[in-house]
Amino acid sequence: MKVSYVLRNHAGKSRKIPVGESWQWHHFVEDEAQANAVLADLKKKIRENRLQLVNLFVDKLSIREFQKLKVLFTYKGEVQYDDQLCPKRIINQHEDAPES
Repeated sequence: MKVSYVLRNHAGKSRKIPVGESWQWHHFVEDEAQANAVLADLKKKIRENRLQLVNLFVDKLSIREFQKLKVLFTYKGEVQYDDQLCPKRIINQHEDAPES
């Protein structure tokens, strides 16, 4: 399963992503435990760095497959979707690989 999202530093308060830039992550996860770890890390990045979550996608799961998975993701903020967004950096990452 592929989980992809973009984090945008719109407010200029992040130390991780330069002001005005957007970075995109692609995670390749094999089970719900890895998916939960990726999504928990995503929430942590957003909270600690005051970023905007844009274009969150979980790739190609049927509704039955998604219901079988025990993936828990609750997010109080707004997930924005922007077709015009061009990320400055794209990071392809497997769950077991260290983050750059």
